[in-house]
Amino acid sequence: MSTGTPDQQTAGAVRGELLSVSAAARMLGVSPSSLRAWAASGRVPHVRTPGGHRRFRREELVDWLAEHGGEPPAQSPRTQELVPSRIDPMPDLAAAMAKLRPELVQVFEEELVRTRIGGAHRASAARQTRVSGTLETLTEGIRTGDLAGALREAEWEGFRYGAAGQHGDIPVTEALALRRAVDRVLESSFTAAPQQQRTVERALDRLAIRVAAGYADGVRVRLRARSE
Repeated sequence: MSTGTPDQQTAGAVRGELLSVSAAARMLGVSPSSLRAWAASGRVPHVRTPGGHRRFRREELVDWLAEHGGEPPAQSPRTQELVPSRIDPMPDLAAAMAKLRPELVQVFEEELVRTRIGGAHRASAARQTRVSGTLETLTEGIRTGDLAGALREAEWEGFRYGAAGQHGDIPVTEALALRRAVDRVLESSFTAAPQQQRTVERALDRLAIRVAAGYADGVRVRLRARSE
C-alpha cells in the first residue's frame, strides 16, 4: 500500500504513459505555467520523478477531462482563418506589460465592476490569479509574435464554462473587461505606437472571440452527453 500524497509519489510507482509538463499542457490546451499552477494547487493529478520533476499520467488526464466536462475543443481550420494567431513581435511592449501586470489586474477588477449590473461585484483571488495567468500568456505571445497559446487557453476557458453549464456571459464579460483594462493602462503608462496599440486591441478581440467559440463547443459537448 502506497503512502504520501500524489505530489510525493514517484513516477516509477505509477503505471502508464507519463507526459512532461509541456506535453500535458498541449493535451489540455493550456500554457505550461497554468498547468504548473494547477498541479501545485492540487487541481490536476500528477506525480514526481526521482529527480523531482512533475509528470502527468495520460489516463488520469483523460479521466480528469471527463470529470470536468469532456475533451477540450479542437481548433477548426475555419476558426484559424477567422482568428489568426500570428502578429509582429513586440518585445518592448511585452516587457512593459509584464511590469504592469499587477496594475492591469487591478484595473481589470474596476472594469468588471462597471460591467456588472448595479455594480454588484466581489473581488475573487481565484479570478485574479486566472487573469494574471492570461496576461502572462498574452504577454509571451506579444513578445514572440505567436498568440496561439493565449488563444487556445481562452477557448479552453470558455469551453469549461459551457461544459459545466455555467453562464456564458461570465468568461466573455471578463475577456471584454480585460481588453478595456489593457487599453486604459497602456494609454496612461506606456506610449505605444498607434500600430502597436491597434495590434494589442485586435489580439484581445481575438481572445474574446475564442472564449465565445469555446463556450459554444462546451455547450454542445454537454448537450450531447445528456442525450447519450
